[in-house]
Amino acid sequence: MPTTPETEPLRTLPSTDPYTLRPALDGDLDHEVGDEVLDRARKALRGCEGVRSLRLNCRGLEVADSTGLSVLSQLRRDAHEAGVRFHLDDTRPILERLLRSTGTYDYLTCTSAACPPSDAEAAIGTGEGGSGG
Repeated sequence: MPTTPETEPLRTLPSTDPYTLRPALDGDLDHEVGDEVLDRARKALRGCEGVRSLRLNCRGLEVADSTGLSVLSQLRRDAHEAGVRFHLDDTRPILERLLRSTGTYDYLTCTSAACPPSDAEAAIGTGEGGSGG
């Protein structure tokens, strides 16, 4: 089902942590809105200096197709290149099934073994009183 004109496919949720960017998906993540979502998320990531974590909320996601999966993978790569940890929050069963069936679940959900700290997080852990690695 296509996204209605009133629904924005990507919005930003408030965050109590100034180092965390919290975009949220709403509706479908498919070929119709994939480029728009990727463009908006990239702009948000570039526009937030000092961000250490990108937590993409998927609670409002209705459907994701191969384009949506590609968008999520690209956002994960973009975040990693920027030294930002990427998380998928509030994934629904339909998204979990897609991720598991395509073998991308661990990569995109950043389970502890699959998602090492970003360069920025590693530097914090080894600097200013951190326990080191």
